[in-house]
Amino acid sequence: MKLNKISALCALTCAVLSGQAMAAMSTAEQTIVNDANTNGRVVYISGASAVKSGFSAIVASMFTGTTIRFAEGPSTNYIAVAGKLASNAGTWAAGSNAIVIYRVKGGSAFGVDPVARNTAIESLAVTSACGATGTGTSASPYICATDTRSPDAGVSDVAPALFHGTYNTEGETAAPALNGAELALLTSTPIYGLAFGLPVTKNVGLINLNKATISAIMTGNVGTWDAVDSTQSGDILVCRRVPGSGTQAVSNMYYGNYPCDTGSANNVPADRAATGAWDPVARKFTVTPGTGGLVVIENSSSGEVRTCLDKAVTGGSYGTFDRDGNAVTVDMGAGGHKAIGVLSMDSLSSSKTTGNWQFRSLDGAGTITQDVANAAPVLSAGATGRFPTLASYMDGTWDMQGWISFNVPARTTGNKAALLTTFANKAQDPAILAGISALKYVSAAIPGGSYSGAQVLRSTYVNGNQCAPLNRDY
Repeated sequence: MKLNKISALCALTCAVLSGQAMAAMSTAEQTIVNDANTNGRVVYISGASAVKSGFSAIVASMFTGTTIRFAEGPSTNYIAVAGKLASNAGTWAAGSNAIVIYRVKGGSAFGVDPVARNTAIESLAVTSACGATGTGTSASPYICATDTRSPDAGVSDVAPALFHGTYNTEGETAAPALNGAELALLTSTPIYGLAFGLPVTKNVGLINLNKATISAIMTGNVGTWDAVDSTQSGDILVCRRVPGSGTQAVSNMYYGNYPCDTGSANNVPADRAATGAWDPVARKFTVTPGTGGLVVIENSSSGEVRTCLDKAVTGGSYGTFDRDGNAVTVDMGAGGHKAIGVLSMDSLSSSKTTGNWQFRSLDGAGTITQDVANAAPVLSAGATGRFPTLASYMDGTWDMQGWISFNVPARTTGNKAALLTTFANKAQDPAILAGISALKYVSAAIPGGSYSGAQVLRSTYVNGNQCAPLNRDY
């Protein structure tokens, strides 16, 4: 009898918990979403994953009251915010219901090419049908299906003109770069600068790393760790992004001067073809030790690069996507691989003293970590070299960076354009950047804009040309 009561109680409890997991959107939330869709107040932004960390905070500042959050699943390659617009959010009336969608799948190229070409790409279907799972919060967004639409604007880690040629455009068959007429369709505004870093797994000792050495690795001219430092051994594993990613474009430019210099075959980035680990038929990477050369794993998002670095050490498998967005499996076997990666510094909070990888210095030996959430990053004891601290980034000492560009096509006009202008203005505001945990220690406003003083870069590209040298404003 007691067992029956316990079983009945368990059944009731499980039903309640299940009901919470399957909670549908409330009537009020459905009204907001339905009204926004009916009246065309849905804005779609696509592009750089580096902006994902700040997107919710920037967009939330454009709404009043409690916002509703959406995603397509645990990977959150698509996220959205819905709610009632504030009085300073463009030209739609204050209190109007609106939805802003952001896509990071595939990276920055999707904030450039389909934006200029008016190409329908996969998006998030934010409708009243969402909500079979989730609670509508940032921690537990309502889960939605996907649909297709043309983006109203895009975000890229570098200027649109730098998405050039085979190595910086997306697709298993590399997409053509934008031509002059297509580039002219975009109004591109640098909104803030973001430091990029050098993540290295913990099983690589604190050796002296410099730009020339890392350039040799990233372009495939060095494949084993003993060639970098005599105290090290084993294959070099590179956890990088797919072509078309803005993070990868920053790496290509910093380490190979590509595409600023396209005259040499020695400066192009090493890709998955550099290794026998890639099986294009099975769409699978199988990483084995002792190949005697470079192993390159391409990842669709920065989160998957972080997973790649973790799994390199611990072993096991994970999923990512190829250049066309098809599912890919990465099998690290038993682990123990020594890896180096490509990441922007908004991943700083994942660089832990006790973690499997840490951001490293250049021209020296040491780590920069953030063990306490929202706290200033800490350098390892006895650290030497240049580090991507906010101070060194702002004064130009740390020069591995992307200038995040906001790209609006000529076809986006009226109320949507006004809302996007508000978004861009907020993203340029140092006070907004300083309030976003993932950006406060690694990003700064672009000089010469509307803001000056604290958290504004003191070095700029000559004439704003991202292929030109940096000049410091003394």
